Order: sequence, then C-alpha cells, then structure tokens
Amino acid sequence: MRPPDVSCSVLCPRFSTLPEVKRLYVRPAFRGLHLAHALMQAAEQHARAAELQWLYLDTKDDLHAAIHFYLSTGYQPCPRYNDNPQATLFLRKQL
Repeated sequence: MRPPDVSCSVLCPRFSTLPEVKRLYVRPAFRGLHLAHALMQAAEQHARAAELQWLYLDTKDDLHAAIHFYLSTGYQPCPRYNDNPQATLFLRKQL
C-alpha cells in the first residue's frame, strides 16, 4: 500500500539563472511537523549544488501563513518576474 501524499515541492528552472520554487504545499493534517522547512531546505540545497545564486517564488497576498513562512526563511519581496495572473506577491532569496 502506498503511503499518503502529505507534501510537495518543485524546483523549476525558468532560465539557467532564475530558478523558481513552485507548489510548496503541506496538507493541513500534516502541518506543524516542519515538513515545509524540510522541503524548502531540500530545494535550496539542490539549488546551491547547481551553483545557483537566487531562488524565486510567487504567492497570493491572502495566503498569510505562506507569506509568513517565506519571510521567516529569508525570502524578500522583489519585482514581478513572471506573468502568473494569480500571483500578487513575488519573493526571492540569495543563496
């Protein structure tokens, strides 16, 4: 039997120098277990191994918990870098 999916994260290279963290998500029943931190650390470690200098992500301004998480892990607001119509907040982190 396959274990349940509890979280996910994807690191998408938009260009060789502009990688984007996409779909970082933990199901509500599994929140509070530091899985989001583990996912973000894995994405950042992968990006560092690829010798990338920045990671980018976008979100919506009504996702308060996500925004708090991103800011607490060192992401800072930046100018819009994509054309995602749902995104209202754009962040990046120097590695």
